[in-house]
Amino acid sequence: ALEAFAKQELGEDNLTRTNSLAQLRSWLQSQPHLNNCRTDSNFLLRFLRMQKHKVTKSSLILEKYLHMRCSHPKWFQNLDIQDPLLAELVTSGYLFVLPERDQEGRKVVFSVARNLDPARHSSSDAMRAHIMTFEALLAEEENQIRGFTYIFDCSGLTLSHLSIWTPQEVGKVFSICEKNLPMRHRDINLLMLPFPMWAVFEFCKTLLSDKIKKRFSVQSTQDKLVTKLGGVDILPAEYGGRRPLADMTKEWAGELEGRRNSLLDLDAMTVTENLAVKKTKERKSSLWGLFSGYGVSES
Repeated sequence: ALEAFAKQELGEDNLTRTNSLAQLRSWLQSQPHLNNCRTDSNFLLRFLRMQKHKVTKSSLILEKYLHMRCSHPKWFQNLDIQDPLLAELVTSGYLFVLPERDQEGRKVVFSVARNLDPARHSSSDAMRAHIMTFEALLAEEENQIRGFTYIFDCSGLTLSHLSIWTPQEVGKVFSICEKNLPMRHRDINLLMLPFPMWAVFEFCKTLLSDKIKKRFSVQSTQDKLVTKLGGVDILPAEYGGRRPLADMTKEWAGELEGRRNSLLDLDAMTVTENLAVKKTKERKSSLWGLFSGYGVSES
């Protein structure tokens, strides 16, 4: 069934896969500035599948991805579940993956957004929690093919949660991640978005392509979401499902622990041109005053 889906969605079969992998590996050999780039099929297919096996486009994304990792180490490197702040973001439920797939066969990335503590967690911690999750999921080929569903529980979210980001950083993150991460974002659900957050959401949407914008939906209740997922059972017990959220986050943390070495090994891939590493500033000054009127003070 997965092979048929890959053929239908990505135009992928054994011959396409073999040819495009050979071409991408050949291209990599002609790029001396890309150091220690992984050449295994699992890694290269992430880029080929994102671009439906168009090799030239895939090679551009791969190069941008490597540049991205080197240019912004605070966001994309040291994806270590043993870092206490990262582990806390996972086990608290700020970001984890549901154990079961949805009715489309996709893995579901789940976030209780208010569980980030802006007094303790930086934009670097939040970003690395996301990238660590994405990289771990991409290690499984079914996820590369089927893409991902996202559920962000936004209840209780305030502008203070966003104060760890400047709008410029948000702009950069949105554009980098949509264009350079080899992921197929299929369905993005914002659950119970508080009214003051709508202005922020509209601002963030302007940074995304039309294709991704169409995949966002805002749900004021769980009903439509449950219908889309194919039932409530796969959700945490706190949302009407079978298993407590704490069990699910513990299981996902265990999976990240199992993949820890391969996640840290990603940092061996470098780009020579980029000898001057740009520092990603972690400024706390909150320009979210753009959306003021909601009691944001400069922090």
